[in-house]
Amino acid sequence: MKNIIAILIFVLSFFPAAYAADTLIIVRGQDFAPYHYTDDSKVEKGFIIEIINNVSHQMGIEVTYQQYPWSRCINMMKQGTADAMMNLFKTPERIRFMAFADNILAYETNTLFSAANSNLSYSGSIKSLTPLRIGTIRNYSYGKEFDAIAFPKNFPLETELQLINALLKKRCDIIIGNKLVISKYLKDKQLDRQIRSLSPDVSKGPLYIGFSKAKGHEKLARSFSRHLKTFKASPEYRNIIQTYTSTH
Repeated sequence: MKNIIAILIFVLSFFPAAYAADTLIIVRGQDFAPYHYTDDSKVEKGFIIEIINNVSHQMGIEVTYQQYPWSRCINMMKQGTADAMMNLFKTPERIRFMAFADNILAYETNTLFSAANSNLSYSGSIKSLTPLRIGTIRNYSYGKEFDAIAFPKNFPLETELQLINALLKKRCDIIIGNKLVISKYLKDKQLDRQIRSLSPDVSKGPLYIGFSKAKGHEKLARSFSRHLKTFKASPEYRNIIQTYTSTH
């Protein structure tokens, strides 16, 4: 009997305390199709949502998603009023209050966009953008090189749609955003002839899920990472990615 108890204690030591808690709250910013969004039936969709749902199921935990402005999501993670946040660049500042699963969820390519009738061009030098009114999402990261530069005329907003509208209304000279997401917005709203992307891309980096250190989720982050690694080797993972990206 003592041996059985010892074995149970050993096995349970690998499961984070969060497993026994209530449903984990995962916060996300505005709809970011095809990464994550709410469809017309109010169902959470997107390849990141499906990846997290599958990994969570393998771990035997329940998750729920709550949507807020990006800046509020960041503050909730700092305060410990949410368990996890998706999908993020891993930055030195965020590491202070979030434990990141080492295995990535996906990649993000950030690109500049300007009005189609603009004569603006991009040489690949991010510093050359400093004289411009550049639209960004507040508290976003666009890669180490971009984040390290101060833009005197930075125009921070909360959503990609706000960025697009600001560009159309000439409140910005240029905007930066996820290439896949912005391109989809433009196509869906038939604005792809009014706004064009600029080459080369500004950055490409891995996106992670971060877990709240204020809630003591460091072990949960490591466990999620292990299960994510296993799931990414499966045909189901590849099917999810293909389903959501092949038509965009």
